[in-house]
Amino acid sequence: MTRYSVHRFRAAVLHMYLRITAFISLPLSVVYFVLDMTPDRGAFALLLGMFVLWLQWRTRHDGEESLRFVNWFVLAMLALMLYGTYFSNAQLRQEAWMMIFPITFAPIVAARERFVWAVAGAVSIVAAMMLRPEVPTAVSTMVLVIAYLALCFVTMMLVRHNEQNIERLAHLSTIDPLTKVYNRNYMKDILLGEINRCRRNGRPLTAIMLDIDHFKILNDSYGHMCGDSVLERVAEALKQAAQRAGDFVFRYGGEEFCILTSGLSADEARQFAEKLRVCVKGLDIENQRAPRGHLTASVGYWWVADAAEVTPGMLLLNADNALYRAKEAGRDTIVDFAEIERTDTGLVQLQPAAS
Repeated sequence: MTRYSVHRFRAAVLHMYLRITAFISLPLSVVYFVLDMTPDRGAFALLLGMFVLWLQWRTRHDGEESLRFVNWFVLAMLALMLYGTYFSNAQLRQEAWMMIFPITFAPIVAARERFVWAVAGAVSIVAAMMLRPEVPTAVSTMVLVIAYLALCFVTMMLVRHNEQNIERLAHLSTIDPLTKVYNRNYMKDILLGEINRCRRNGRPLTAIMLDIDHFKILNDSYGHMCGDSVLERVAEALKQAAQRAGDFVFRYGGEEFCILTSGLSADEARQFAEKLRVCVKGLDIENQRAPRGHLTASVGYWWVADAAEVTPGMLLLNADNALYRAKEAGRDTIVDFAEIERTDTGLVQLQPAAS
C-alpha cells in the first residue's frame, strides 16, 4: 500500500524535474550559442535538453513504469554537476554546481540507492576538481566534499521525513478502520494495477469473494459490538492466510471481503479459496441461531488464466456471481465461476475489454 504511494510521489517528482530541466536547458543553449558565443556550453545544454525530452517521451504515461528511467536522469544530472565543477569560475563557483545533484537524486531514487549515489557524487567531484587546470588544495577539496556530503545527508533526511508522512496518509486513506484490511476505495487502484501487471507478465489472476454466513443473525443475537469483534477476527484470519507477496485482502462491504491473488494455477486457486473458507470456520465462533450453530463463510472465486481481456468490473462481478451460487448451494462452501453454466440466468456474459 504505502509502497505504491511513495512510488507515485517519486514518479511525480521525476516528471516535474524533467519539465524544469527541459524548460531551462533548451533556451539556455540558444543563449550560449547566440549571445555568449560559447558553443561548447551551448552544445552541452542542447544535448541535455534533447536527452530530457527523450526521457519525457519515454515516461509520458504516469505511474511506476516511469521509474525505470530514474537512473538515466540521475546520470545526466551527475554529468551536469561534473561539467559545472570542472568549468566553474568566479561568477559561478563549484558550490553552486555541487548543490544540483543531491536535491535531484534524493527525491526520485529508492531509499537503498541514495547512499550509493551520494558516494558516487563525492568521488566524481574529487575527480573533476583534480582534472581542473588549476588544481585545488587538499584542504579546499576536503571542505567541498564535506559540504557536499552534509547537503546530501540533510536532503535525504528531509525526503525520508516527507515519505513517512506520505505513508501515514496513505495508510489512513486506504485501510478500513475496523478490520485493518484494505478498504474498497483502494481496491479499485489495486485491481487495475494487478490486471495490468498480470497482462504484461502473462500471470494468472484470481479474485475471491468471501461472505460471512448469517451475519445478521449473529448481530441480532449477540449485539453489534460482538459483530464488530467477529469482523476483526475474520479479517485477521484472512490476512494470516493470505501472506504471499501478491495477496491483497479488502473489506468489500459489511460482512463481505474480497481477496486478490496472482500467479496461482487453477488447482492452487481452488485450494487457496478452500483455505480461506476453512480459516474462518476454524475460528470456532459460536452463532447458535444459525443452521450450523457456529460461524461459517461462503466463497466464490474466478481464476483468470489470461488477463488480456479482463476489466476490474468483470473480475468482481464474476467472482460475486460465484459467491451467490455458493450461498444458493447451502453456504459454507466454495464455488468456481468457471464451473457455472454460462447460460444460467443472472450471470454476466463475458465481453472483451475495450481497447
